[in-house]
Amino acid sequence: MDNADLAAKIETDTRERILAKHQAKIGVSSLYCRICEDPIAEERRKLIVTDLCIECAAMEEKRNKR
Repeated sequence: MDNADLAAKIETDTRERILAKHQAKIGVSSLYCRICEDPIAEERRKLIVTDLCIECAAMEEKRNKR
């Protein structure tokens, strides 16, 4: 991975975090998961403000615990 690839990844990650924070502030869940792009279950979207499906949220939790 060269510097341009690394910069693009950092930019994408930053943009995703900013969008997620914005959605949390306005209380709107995404219809589709930002990682796998599968639809997020309506019950999940009503319970919490999220942009991840259950499976991807579990993977993110495991990854962040390391």
